[in-house]
Amino acid sequence: MLRRLLVAFLALGLAACSGLPLNTVAPRVSMAEVDIRHLGLFEQHYDVGLRLSNPNDFDLHIEVLEFELELNGRPFAKGQSRVSTLIPATSSSVMRVEAITQSENLIQQIKTLPPDMLKEGVPYRIRGRFKTDRSPLWLNFDHAGVYGGDRKKTEGRGA
Repeated sequence: MLRRLLVAFLALGLAACSGLPLNTVAPRVSMAEVDIRHLGLFEQHYDVGLRLSNPNDFDLHIEVLEFELELNGRPFAKGQSRVSTLIPATSSSVMRVEAITQSENLIQQIKTLPPDMLKEGVPYRIRGRFKTDRSPLWLNFDHAGVYGGDRKKTEGRGA
């Protein structure tokens, strides 16, 4: 009984130190747009607009964000940002992040992407993690959706 009580106090103490309220919901992350920044022989650079939706009743400042992007079920690009971005309470913001892909990943995408898929939209999955100004802990995200085409609906989950 004493051990359970000690564990409960320890868990509450760690939660209190995290700086985030106990009922915090992780922001949802989805792709808003992708623009080509630079095409090189060995790697390509993209400007990725990530929509960060904050369902909480308090503002969040994203200080660091890292992600991996899959297109059509295959690895495509990785990105990282250390630029602080404010996400107002119960609102959303677009965060611009540079993403880099290796030529072999781009070639695999071109080889395996059916031509009709560009018209219908390309399935994507973006997963990663971020830190806020309110906690030293990383928060994870994982979102799947469709980019482009006529289908604008996406489904995802914050972790």
